[in-house]
Amino acid sequence: MPYAMIGQLIDDPALAHRAPGLADRIAQGGQLSLRAENRLRRDLTRALLALAVHRPVLIGVDDVHHADTASLNCLLHLARRVRPARISMIFTELRSLTPTQSRFKAELLSLPYHHEIALRPFGPEQSAELARAAFGPGLAEDVLAGLYKTTRGNLSLSRGLISDVREALANGESAFEAGRAFRLAYLSSLYRCGPVALRVARVAAVLGPSATTTLVRRLSGLSAETIDRATKILTEGGLLLDQQFPHPAARSVVLDDMSAQERRSLHTLALELLDEAPVEVLAHHQVGAGLIHGPQAAEMFAKAGKALVVRNELGDAAEYLQLAHRASDDVSTRAALRVEAVAIERRRNPLASSRHMDELSAAGRAGLLSPKHAALAVFWLADGGRSGEAAEVLASERPLATTDQNRAHLRFVEVTLALFSPGAFGSDRRPPPLTPDELASLPKAAWQCAVADNAAMTALHGHPELATAQAETVLRQADSASDAIPAALIALLYAENTESAHIWADKLGSMNAGVSNEAEAGYAGPCAEIALRRGDLATAFEAGSTVLDDRSLSSLGITAALLLSSKTVAAVRLGELERAEKLLAEPLPNGVQDSLFGLHLLSAYGQYSLAMGRYESAHRAFHTCGERMRSWDVDVPGLALWRVDAAEALLSLDRNEGQRLIDEQLTRPMGPRSRALTLRIKAAYLPRTKRIPLLHEAAELLLPCPDPYEQARVLADLGDTLSALRRYSRARGVLRQARHLATQCGAVPLLRRLGGEPGRIDDAGLPQRSTSLTDAERRVAALAAAGQTNREIAEQLFVTASTVEQHLTSVFRKLGVKGRKQLPTALADVEQT
Repeated sequence: MPYAMIGQLIDDPALAHRAPGLADRIAQGGQLSLRAENRLRRDLTRALLALAVHRPVLIGVDDVHHADTASLNCLLHLARRVRPARISMIFTELRSLTPTQSRFKAELLSLPYHHEIALRPFGPEQSAELARAAFGPGLAEDVLAGLYKTTRGNLSLSRGLISDVREALANGESAFEAGRAFRLAYLSSLYRCGPVALRVARVAAVLGPSATTTLVRRLSGLSAETIDRATKILTEGGLLLDQQFPHPAARSVVLDDMSAQERRSLHTLALELLDEAPVEVLAHHQVGAGLIHGPQAAEMFAKAGKALVVRNELGDAAEYLQLAHRASDDVSTRAALRVEAVAIERRRNPLASSRHMDELSAAGRAGLLSPKHAALAVFWLADGGRSGEAAEVLASERPLATTDQNRAHLRFVEVTLALFSPGAFGSDRRPPPLTPDELASLPKAAWQCAVADNAAMTALHGHPELATAQAETVLRQADSASDAIPAALIALLYAENTESAHIWADKLGSMNAGVSNEAEAGYAGPCAEIALRRGDLATAFEAGSTVLDDRSLSSLGITAALLLSSKTVAAVRLGELERAEKLLAEPLPNGVQDSLFGLHLLSAYGQYSLAMGRYESAHRAFHTCGERMRSWDVDVPGLALWRVDAAEALLSLDRNEGQRLIDEQLTRPMGPRSRALTLRIKAAYLPRTKRIPLLHEAAELLLPCPDPYEQARVLADLGDTLSALRRYSRARGVLRQARHLATQCGAVPLLRRLGGEPGRIDDAGLPQRSTSLTDAERRVAALAAAGQTNREIAEQLFVTASTVEQHLTSVFRKLGVKGRKQLPTALADVEQT
């Protein structure tokens, strides 16, 4: 409206008093004659100059680009005459591609007392100052960097984000998340940049991560020069950077601000113009355009999913494979796509993938899967405790395997099924290991897994040297994410080569940065068992905590039994009987009792019962374990010393059967550690005068074995025997050494049996805990004491989750604590000392 801005100006009482007629003339409305207009300008200028004689005058006009031309001409008339007066005029305007009121700006630029000031976004220091003013001086540098990265110093965006954070803190949340205020501030800033810049931002939002200046130009239809100027304005405002948004919430609000029809039109246009773009980009636009049915869509989505798997973008890959599954009408294609989608889901969320097992089982039994996919389905079914269905799928797929490689794939998974679920096969139906020719037909990854399974089978059949050679062949060639590693480590354990297993696990574990949760889960069970057999009880008990931060034990399938058993036995030896009971109550798949790992769980239950004084129950568990081992033809000491354990339970039941079991065990081949454990129990069945030579031999056998727990038990028995025979001087030295070893591994029940107390210095002057934490261990311990999970600590300290787990294990050992709950008190004690 003409003179609308001047009408606001003369509302000021001081000006209205000096020029009462101005308001009346403006109120008449409409365009004034040239003579009347000139008189209005002259009278306004005179009134303001007269006012400036008595006081300084400041005229401020915000968003001057929205002002009417008639009002600007009045201000221009004043500007030419303002220099000798005490009058300042300040105008603000937005930078735009096509400057408004260009004559007004040109006239101002010709005045020698005109100054133009460009307002820029904040730099990192100013952004940090604004944040500290809002939240105090204690904000961490990484938080400040995140705030600046999100807002790029845009004041409006900064205030919006600060408002969101303040609201989150008021609701008890601690995350710095962009919310409603940030989204509205972004949208407001974007609209103020004008329609051309808005068009550029909308096209960039539709293109997403693939947006480039070239693609934006092609899709928007704007000239290169126009795109460059619009991009410059958006970049200077912190709204875009290289056609990418500073935060996902910014892109989200731009997409939400568009109509569904506008989005579909842009996606459809993108499909027409970007025919040479990567397949995942085209798939993104295919979905946006609503073209999600038919074989062509299914093919594109499938290709996009596979491409994203290679780039390890598993979330998007799974979504595209699901879209491909829904788009296809071919049953075989749908079955193959479901296998590939489940393979991804198992790496992200195994529990969620279990909902598809019925579909895969039916597809496999109907012969709809390729041998390679059938092999995966068989493994997953067996891992979920459905070994019977897995065997049915194998039987259905065998007639369809027409090539050597396909037959080798099915043979490989058949051996795996027989190895880890031996109860699913009769003793006369178990398949033999793969032959060299069959192994040669497999691709590298499958070959490694097959050789590792062969190694485990070889160890269980009583050939430890050959099993060790086969396992180490795999471990030398495998990378840290290989699926073959768990089986190879298990083969070394069953071959009674614990030290070699420890060396390889430590070496490969230090290289596992960036491996999937599934790979970490595969490490957890063998690593826990390795630690247990080395007497490192704290490590065994804490093993797998990183994996279990994100999932339950049951989601790990039957392989969880190995992790569960090791943690349970470690808890028993640490004196945490309630924790052991809770672990044993964890739900697991029904097929565990028919699995190899179920034997470990039976043995762990026996150890718990033994500690609780339930000797009949313990003996029953050990005896059942032994019966299954014999019927499955896996009766080797590297799996379980069931005769020794059963004989220990029988000691308190006063039965002669225990002596027979020990004598039977001594006739069987076994390594030094197993023989030492057997001799310790044999000594318990003999008169005291005959025990000492056996216990001495057991102690010597354990010297090269780094297992302080079993060494302490042997020395405890030897010390008690020497005391009973009144050899007190020798007994004191032996018992002192036993106490030191029990303290070293944190075996509280054993330590108390030896007359020691946790947390005290024993009579040998050996401290039972060391507080010499490294700086890295202190940082990890402090965060763990504050309640953060291993994965959260890893993200905050920029290390791997396994590194956090290793530091925590060392902290537990040094502080003499058994878990996270005791860390706050232990750390406080350290600070006081």
